[in-house]
Order: sequence, then C-alpha cells, then structure tokens
Amino acid sequence: MNQNINQVFKAEDLDWNGLAAVGINREQLEESGNMELLLQGEATEVIPLKLRTPVLYLTMDATLKIVEGTDGKPVVEINGILPEAENEGDE
Repeated sequence: MNQNINQVFKAEDLDWNGLAAVGINREQLEESGNMELLLQGEATEVIPLKLRTPVLYLTMDATLKIVEGTDGKPVVEINGILPEAENEGDE
C-alpha cells in the first residue's frame, strides 16, 4: 500500500537544515506521525515548539502546515495556540 498517494508536498523539498536551525526536527515529526499530515497539506496535531534564532527563543504550542511560499517553494507555516486561560477573560 502506497502512503504517498495523498501527498501534496515532498519532504525533500523542505529546507530541513534551516528548520532544524530554528528547532523544528524532521525525525520528531516522522515519529509522531505528523510528517504525513504535513506532506498532505494538512495541519499537524498541536505540538510543543522551542524555536530559537540568534536573537530569539520562543516556547509555544502550535500546529504546523506546509504552504507555498512567495517564490513557489514550500515553507512551513506555524500557527500558535492560545492558552485557554487567556480566552476566559473574553467572555
């Protein structure tokens, strides 16, 4: 059975070195089953992220999704999840 039938994107088209540099790990996505969702153009389950750059450290829960960048190449979109405690004050 071919699991790649519904794939919209290819894993090799992503910049895994760049993603690893900011804290997104290919192996973790594969082990959790979220890689298949990504390659199908779907959002992942909510995952804890620890993003890091030379000037920023960010810890958050988020979903990931592959979208087409402005240059036509696939990029990973991060959608942060608001903690429920913050939503309670809006009522």
